[in-house]
Amino acid sequence: MKYKILILSLFLGNIIYSQTEKDSLLKKDIVALVEEMEFMYGYDQTMREYTVFKTFDKSETNRLENLSDSLRVEEVKKRSFESDSIKNLIWRKYINPMDAEHTERMIEITKKYGFPSIKRIKKNYNKDFVDPEFNPLIIFIHSPKKYWEQLKELMLKKYKNGTINKCQYGYALWQFTGRKSFQPMLDNGFKMVEENGKTTIKSTCK
Repeated sequence: MKYKILILSLFLGNIIYSQTEKDSLLKKDIVALVEEMEFMYGYDQTMREYTVFKTFDKSETNRLENLSDSLRVEEVKKRSFESDSIKNLIWRKYINPMDAEHTERMIEITKKYGFPSIKRIKKNYNKDFVDPEFNPLIIFIHSPKKYWEQLKELMLKKYKNGTINKCQYGYALWQFTGRKSFQPMLDNGFKMVEENGKTTIKSTCK
């Protein structure tokens, strides 16, 4: 029994030391990491928005996204590409390849520093983000299918060691199981709610 307790103590000690080391590395490199991840996030969002709204003007895309569903649908119709081949080209040459590049870089960052959640970043970074909606998790959410099994294991490990919360894990798992149902989210911190005659899914995590 004493031997088992010793092994457990050593194991827990190694985990705590490893996380402390990652926290120190994150603090040391935080400015460069945030700037790099803001670039990846901005590229991810801007290119996707362009395929829908055909503009790089962030104030305009924000305006369109805040319209009612019916008005937004009408605006999207007006702005749609006349040629599907152009939209397909953007995805094939400018979005999908960079999704893979960004995923591989985020895996490297997570293995070295731990998952860079907004909560962990804000402990060491006092500036406003370029985009108030910036969230490194979104970069992972848009990862190509070939990375999903690896990312499921990585996110489970980060959930167990406390660097991501239950809802973040559920949201990631929803993506990495192909978004076939909301069950991975409902099993991990989300619930279905009725609002104004519509059913939506909401986080219960703080």
